[in-house]
Amino acid sequence: MTIMDWVSMPFLLGGAFFLLVSAVGIIRLPDFFSRAHAVGKSETLGSFLLLIGLALHHGLGLESGKLFLVTLFIAITNPTGIHTLTRAALRAGADIWVLPVDRAGARSGKSDEIEDSPSTAGGAS
Repeated sequence: MTIMDWVSMPFLLGGAFFLLVSAVGIIRLPDFFSRAHAVGKSETLGSFLLLIGLALHHGLGLESGKLFLVTLFIAITNPTGIHTLTRAALRAGADIWVLPVDRAGARSGKSDEIEDSPSTAGGAS
């Protein structure tokens, strides 16, 4: 193994980890907004790390330049796209997930401020 293999390995492993976290977030989280948050954060970072690791592994060359351009494109467009989708979903009236009410009538882990917020009371304006 060369020195560039050792340098690129943490990036590749980190990228694979964050992409795995993103996939688990899509499966396990309860609503669209939580899933969009998981994808927007961890998938952007995971693909960023993975592409940087691949570019380092290839060394200087045309392939690395293309990978850096793809990385720049993903870093700009992925958060923008997620923001646009979640804003459109909120304006369309998608329900926001809230914690269920326990037997005593209080929300688990939520304060009274959240119950009075307009986002949970009647949808988007």
